[in-house]
Amino acid sequence: MKKPELLTLKKRAINSGLWVSVSYGAQQVLRFGSNLILTRLLFPEAFGLMAIMQAVMIGLTMMSDIGIQPSIVQNKRGNEASFLNTAWTIQVIQGLVIFLVVLVTAPFFAEFYHEPLLMQLLPVVGLGAVIAGFNSTKLATANRELYMAKVTMIEIVTYVISLITIILFAWLYKSVWALVWGTLLGGFLKMLASHYMLPGNRNHFAWEQASVKALFGFGSWIFVSSALTFLAGEGNKLFVAKLLDVNMLAFYTLASTMSLIFWQSILQLSGKILLPAYSEVLRNNPYRIHNVMTKTRLVMIIPSWICALFFVFYGDQFMWLLYDDRYRESGVMLRILAMGSLAGIVGGSYAGILLAKGLVRSSTALLALQIVVQVIAILIGHHFYQEYGVVIALASVSWLMYPAYTYVHIKAGLWQPKIDLPILALSSIIIFFASMSLKYV
Repeated sequence: MKKPELLTLKKRAINSGLWVSVSYGAQQVLRFGSNLILTRLLFPEAFGLMAIMQAVMIGLTMMSDIGIQPSIVQNKRGNEASFLNTAWTIQVIQGLVIFLVVLVTAPFFAEFYHEPLLMQLLPVVGLGAVIAGFNSTKLATANRELYMAKVTMIEIVTYVISLITIILFAWLYKSVWALVWGTLLGGFLKMLASHYMLPGNRNHFAWEQASVKALFGFGSWIFVSSALTFLAGEGNKLFVAKLLDVNMLAFYTLASTMSLIFWQSILQLSGKILLPAYSEVLRNNPYRIHNVMTKTRLVMIIPSWICALFFVFYGDQFMWLLYDDRYRESGVMLRILAMGSLAGIVGGSYAGILLAKGLVRSSTALLALQIVVQVIAILIGHHFYQEYGVVIALASVSWLMYPAYTYVHIKAGLWQPKIDLPILALSSIIIFFASMSLKYV
């Protein structure tokens, strides 16, 4: 007979998982549809510039991240007003600091990428960090309690309004500024809704020393981990942007966005569902963790792997059907990146468990190693095969890193070879045959 609290957790986790999936799925459908429209209204250079700006903003945000939301989810005082208000105050300060850094560094990025327009665009985009800094901690509280319905509705509605604004401005002005102003509007509406449409105490400025100590104590490793996560993930666009021209960067961005549907679904579940769910299981019934992991990983792996398999064989035709001839090269890139996803999905499905077990150092060490492997692979790939060598290198990182992740999971008693090895073996055979049909544009 299962205990009532476990039934409650299971019900909350399933309900929240469904809402997160609905939110993510709806946003991907909307993003996909809007991309089809925007690629016909704007030139590829606009998407290349936006990719650089997004990478800069995500990088600064993650490199200043002290894990405020995970702290609220994990800390025993995560529901206390003094703790939440102190966390909110730190979050506001972080947003202002990020904006000032963007303001100061905009000329550097404009010169580094030989794109003068970045000097005007980046400071405006930086206002998004100020807006996000004022987001209510009610968002984190809802995540902690696994009540995601209203949060999902807020995310979908504000995203729809943002996309409508972007498309309207793009139609009227045919400029990259449409992407900037529409994104800012969506962030501002989400911030307002987080304060007025979610239950809980209203935030105000506070500075409780005990809360500050707890937040920075937990966040010290989160800070390092977030910085490394950026460098290993979104940050590669800053590196790649230096090796590719703006047009090739736009093609890569479209292909990686399509391919990252798998990664993003994993990350969404990891951050919003798996971390709090795994943490609660480990606190109350740790003997159940392997059973919970098995069921959860299979649910995550199977549909994502099937989608990746489709892109491995038909990614080029899929992209050629959707976009005009200006974006033709993104199709082959999607096929290559999908080959990496076949392994990336398997490794990524372990997401959340190391943090839930408190193994932040192990997680951080893996990210550091991944960055080293990634940089070396990109440099080698670019040296021998130029632009496509960069894409091949990025796709190979998941395969190259799997042995290291396996070693860490074995030491933690978490590795599940009965799931991993058959899928990876089948993936290797598929890639062997699929690579023979690749034709570079």
